[in-house]
Amino acid sequence: MTDDLDPLRRLRPDLVLPDDPPDPGVLSRERDRLLSAILPGVPQRRRPMPAIYPRLAYRDEMAALEFLIRAFGLTERREARMEHPDGMLAWLELGDGLVMIGRAGEEHHGLHSPLDAGRCTAMINAYVEDIDAHHRRAQASGAEIVMEPEDMFWGDRRYEALDLEGHRWHFAERLADTATRTPASADDYTTQAEGGDQCE
Repeated sequence: MTDDLDPLRRLRPDLVLPDDPPDPGVLSRERDRLLSAILPGVPQRRRPMPAIYPRLAYRDEMAALEFLIRAFGLTERREARMEHPDGMLAWLELGDGLVMIGRAGEEHHGLHSPLDAGRCTAMINAYVEDIDAHHRRAQASGAEIVMEPEDMFWGDRRYEALDLEGHRWHFAERLADTATRTPASADDYTTQAEGGDQCE
């Protein structure tokens, strides 16, 4: 379509691009382009999309988004969020990793929440900085800890937790990195939240 509103459509590419498969990189580039036009001197960031990234399904993807940010320290690519009457898609970063979350259901690619399946349906593996502080943060925020932190023979210190609908998250840090760090204070993470369901 071409008419007098085209300049406005170009300001919101998320409203004119197909959302399946969505490309948060397009929205990131548009945001950076607009910011650089408004604030000269602000460098445009380039965040490449990984070649592969998972999509997790939730009954309540908004609650999941808030939980993953608060409990596990993920950061949302806010400009990439796509909200529709029948659900939301969001992209969350942790380090150089990326995970996509959305609504569960047959009409959403047949993806299901562990609450629907009655068991864990996925495990996400992630490396973090300061694994013990990360564990305290997750626990204080209501994550269900299903494996306490432990040193492993292959050179990682790791723990596992469930998010609020039961997806399993495996967090780790290289033992070589833990040996060179001053332990964080237990007071660093004091946020409280409701706990989640546990998978077998």
